[in-house]
Amino acid sequence: MKPQMINAKMNKLDLRSRLVKAAMFAATIFMVAVMTGSIYFKDRVYITDNGVTRELMTSESDVYAILKLGNYQLSSNDKVSYEEVSSNTAYITIYRAFDVNVTADGETKAVPMIEGTVADVLEKAGITLGEYDELSCELTDRAYKDMDITVTRVEYVTRESTSDIAYDTEYTDNCNLAIGTENVVTAGVNGKCVYTVKEKYVDGKLTSQELISEKTTAEPVTQVVERGTASAVPYSKTSDPEAVKLVNGIPENYTRVLSGKSTAYTAGYGARTASGRAAEIGTCAVNPNVIPYGSKLYIVSHDGRKVYGYAVAADTGLGLMDGTVLVDLYFGSMADHYYDSCAWGAVQVDIYVLEEGNG
Repeated sequence: MKPQMINAKMNKLDLRSRLVKAAMFAATIFMVAVMTGSIYFKDRVYITDNGVTRELMTSESDVYAILKLGNYQLSSNDKVSYEEVSSNTAYITIYRAFDVNVTADGETKAVPMIEGTVADVLEKAGITLGEYDELSCELTDRAYKDMDITVTRVEYVTRESTSDIAYDTEYTDNCNLAIGTENVVTAGVNGKCVYTVKEKYVDGKLTSQELISEKTTAEPVTQVVERGTASAVPYSKTSDPEAVKLVNGIPENYTRVLSGKSTAYTAGYGARTASGRAAEIGTCAVNPNVIPYGSKLYIVSHDGRKVYGYAVAADTGLGLMDGTVLVDLYFGSMADHYYDSCAWGAVQVDIYVLEEGNG
């Protein structure tokens, strides 16, 4: 072999050896750079998550790329802060969101929070408190994970309502009406009262009522009802329906009672009686020796079916003086009441002397 060819081969071998050494040196330098971060990983980042801090070497400048490099997973509600303290040192803090349970208006929802007070939670949840609403905690309380906040809706409503005041019923006796008969003299009218009530509603339900005021706007009118006390409707009626107090159709108070035959009579217009009184319905003829003129009487048949009623002894006659008839009852003018007197006929009666006359 020629000497020139041998030298050429030796030169090639030497070149290869030097290339291999250079490559090995470069690999060593690369590994050292990787380990020390002096070439590619030129930044030192401290990442704090849930109170745990970790150091990471990176050449990334994007915060979220750095977190991805460190295998940190973020939710949509988590918050990240970044602080660079020097050209190659930075701090990243991850604030993890936590749920606060808020119950209001019949609905419970989880509100994600990083930090803040109960007031902040309600604001984020879009819940506005009314003037009287109640909270299960204080607005200034700090929010924490799985905290339960309950909003109780409280509303006060003032209402006015009108109510009737029932009228009373007053009963009076009427000796001109038969027992069992009633006559309304004054119709009853209910009064009116306005009530002001304060109502409390809790979550839409009525829980209490408080009467604030009560005002009568119209007084009730008492109903007055007359009740008949006579055993039958009297022929002779008094101007004062309470003039004779009757119990079971009989006067409650009287001086004596006489029983005997009664008849009825009429006379012409303007007739006068033996005592000088004008003859009118409510006067009667008697024996003045038995029943003095001017005596006030109440006359009713034995069986109570016929009632002449109130009368004044004012007249007399032959049958009365001889005792054939105890009383002759005046029924009015002949022209107007002849048939009324005939209908009465002759009836056995009781005469209750209410007040003795003086003749």
